[in-house]
Amino acid sequence: MHYIIKGLVLNTKIHGEYDKLITLYSYELGKVQAIVPSAKKIAARLSSATELLTESEFLVFSTHLAMRVKITGASIIKNNTRIKIDLNKNIYALYAAEISDKFTPFNLENSRKYNLIVRIWEILKTCKYPKRALIAFILRFLKLSGYAFSDYLKRANTFVSQDIENAIKKLSNCSGNDIDSMDELEDEKIWNCVEFYITNYISRPSLSIFLKKVEKYKFRN
Repeated sequence: MHYIIKGLVLNTKIHGEYDKLITLYSYELGKVQAIVPSAKKIAARLSSATELLTESEFLVFSTHLAMRVKITGASIIKNNTRIKIDLNKNIYALYAAEISDKFTPFNLENSRKYNLIVRIWEILKTCKYPKRALIAFILRFLKLSGYAFSDYLKRANTFVSQDIENAIKKLSNCSGNDIDSMDELEDEKIWNCVEFYITNYISRPSLSIFLKKVEKYKFRN
């Protein structure tokens, strides 16, 4: 049976000689995996719509929606070119995609999560403090996933300074509109604290080490 779904491409892998296996966060079904036939061929018609960090509308075929679906058609809603062509913004957007993938079970719809991912990709296009925006996204996404950082602070015997705790609470409730206008925050200390927290539940995101290398290179130059 064929279905039409709206989805965000979080991850892509080569599948066989010419196909792609992609992970989508769909508005209607939550996280799903999908086969994209012949997407690795030159000028494949489904290639652009199934790129990482792209929002597209997909025509999918499946005998059961809880199983892996097959994409038979697609049209791009937003290709997010502005973050794809900027290395720095691209890394932050991919980090958000990896967090979204790792903290989300399959086939569990959540429109708030979908809109939050769309929002962080949109914010990263123009914001001056992308790491701060990513921190705010992670904190809100964790809360939606049942891993609220504020709950962790209450029950853990981990010391966090009052300034850092207050900043984390502020970012946890930040919609993104005021990211650039916030008072000066100790972004790096907050980032280290939050990244340490998420590795209690998942392996360190693959983008983490690459991000540190890029930031070190920027600092030297």
